[in-house]
Amino acid sequence: MVTMPVPEHARAGGASVANVLMLGTAEWDSPIATNQHYVARELAQTANVTFVESLGLRRPTLRRDDVVRMASRVRRAVGDRQTAAQRPRPAGARIVSPLVLPVHRTPTYPVNRALLRRATGDWLNSARPRVLWTFTPVTYGLEQSADLVIYHCVDLLATFPGVDAVAVGRGERSLSSRTAVAIATSTAVRDHLAATGFPRVELLPNVADVSVFTAASRPAGERRPNVLFSGNLTPHKLDLPLLESIARAVRGRGELLLAGPLAAGGGSFDAQLRQLEDLGARHLGVLTPDQLAEAAGTCAVGVIPYAINDYTRGVSPLKCFEYLSSGLAVLSSPLPAVAELARTNPHVTVAEADDLPAHLPDLLQPVDDAVVRARMASAAEHGWEGRGALLRDLLVTELADGR
Repeated sequence: MVTMPVPEHARAGGASVANVLMLGTAEWDSPIATNQHYVARELAQTANVTFVESLGLRRPTLRRDDVVRMASRVRRAVGDRQTAAQRPRPAGARIVSPLVLPVHRTPTYPVNRALLRRATGDWLNSARPRVLWTFTPVTYGLEQSADLVIYHCVDLLATFPGVDAVAVGRGERSLSSRTAVAIATSTAVRDHLAATGFPRVELLPNVADVSVFTAASRPAGERRPNVLFSGNLTPHKLDLPLLESIARAVRGRGELLLAGPLAAGGGSFDAQLRQLEDLGARHLGVLTPDQLAEAAGTCAVGVIPYAINDYTRGVSPLKCFEYLSSGLAVLSSPLPAVAELARTNPHVTVAEADDLPAHLPDLLQPVDDAVVRARMASAAEHGWEGRGALLRDLLVTELADGR
């Protein structure tokens, strides 16, 4: 039987440490840290965490980015550690890169199941309690070896272009009868999980690493009338005509700053970026969290110019709290999750695409430090410090209840 290293603080307490297998929907070193990366970091404080990189729910294409990504996965799967890690590995956690075929149907199912079980052998043979904390419903039956199963659903995965909706739907129906608790990050996701048959769904909207952004926030007098969008620059999420309208509205007052990778989830954004740059927008590239916090701390407004579609209706953008904790006003298209927040937070404005740019002149007006502090304070309770403690308590409670 394999026993994973026990975190020092857990060993000192003499408690039985959970072995958590976390199935992700992204690679550990993906350009943008998402919910799954933070959850792994927080759970690793008291548990052994094995993070399994994406099994490839979106079928790859022959585009250069996809080919490079697949080649990189093969190198990691065979043990190549030449490339330096881009994201810190939490103490007590390990990253697994299974070499599976990104097709999750009958012909490839037995092969992928065998490959995945081989890649997760340490967890399968580890001491109990064994926990499956999965962000993907495509699990290849690993839940059958777990003492506790938690499905952490952050998106309406089946609605994303290119994702195998059949495999996602089949996986969610199978998981629904074996999951102790499902976590939903938006009301749309919660309603979907309840309709799928999950007996218990907890609503936990996304939060942000607020302390990082608060620390880099600048006084009001040192800010410029700039508008920031941070995130994946992808046609699947963004309303390009709206983003162009924002660039026009900002031009002559300040800059529209864009921070993030180009079409990390597939597709292309090269031509769209050139259009935006022609309108005066500036792409800052892919930034580390500290670099993004530094950039945000100099701006006035953070925008969430998402298209409203079946996928984005389930999105809970953690960037909303990144913006607020940087002292920015938030201006968003009418995503349901942001609209709910706007009802209680006066620093968040939601508007239809046709009306959204008209709010910018007022939001770009200089404010005093009291307003900046109030925005930061409104995000203070939506950070990973508190959420991490809640998730660790949830894990302990569910294991103690023996569900």
